[in-house]
Amino acid sequence: MKLESTVMEIFNTDTDLELFEKMLKELGKLVKDWVQIDNYIVTVRKSLLNISNNESDDYHGLDINVAIASAMTAGGRMWMSLLKINPDVNLYYSDTNSGIVDKPLNSNMIGSELGKFKLEHIITRAVFLAPKVYSFINDRGEKIIKIKGVSDNSLKNIHISDLELLLIKDSSKEFTQTKMFKKVISGDILTNEIAYTLKATSIKRNHIYVNVDNLEIFNHTDPVKYDEIIKND
Repeated sequence: MKLESTVMEIFNTDTDLELFEKMLKELGKLVKDWVQIDNYIVTVRKSLLNISNNESDDYHGLDINVAIASAMTAGGRMWMSLLKINPDVNLYYSDTNSGIVDKPLNSNMIGSELGKFKLEHIITRAVFLAPKVYSFINDRGEKIIKIKGVSDNSLKNIHISDLELLLIKDSSKEFTQTKMFKKVISGDILTNEIAYTLKATSIKRNHIYVNVDNLEIFNHTDPVKYDEIIKND
């Protein structure tokens, strides 16, 4: 939401001189500071969003209206609440602009108009482990898996059955994945193997388990109540 932001860029004088000269030609007026370290030039310039929006500029500026943004967010949450308080459907999972329920919604909620729901999948098998951590198979046989923070390459080795096993209380799955890091001064890109632990977790809701064949299985969640938090503290 800041009206001003900066961009730091690193140019190698051995290989990036043409790119550096192009940046100076097109965006030189935005450069606020620069320093040369060995054969690297580090520049700090204003973002393109800082340029005002008028006919003499090549770029559009950034217009922000907090009231409109708040109204849109509130309206979206009110619309999503129609899924959460609907007594005629069971809601298995919801996100910012989507929900998974066990039966068709009312026709007035479905359509191609802006803001209405559309049917994307008919699901035959699914497991929802945590916010942005789920997998399902639709009636076309397509397998969808989403795990926040896990790379697409790592997802290839995770299957819906792996998430189903994690429904068992206190179970977890550990693996490593490759992450890329950038060294600011040198501009080098490094890769490291990072450990990742996958399990049912939520900091906003209490997990409710049911006993199935002497196993405690994650079934649903209940909201965390303020009085309970105070009592636990």
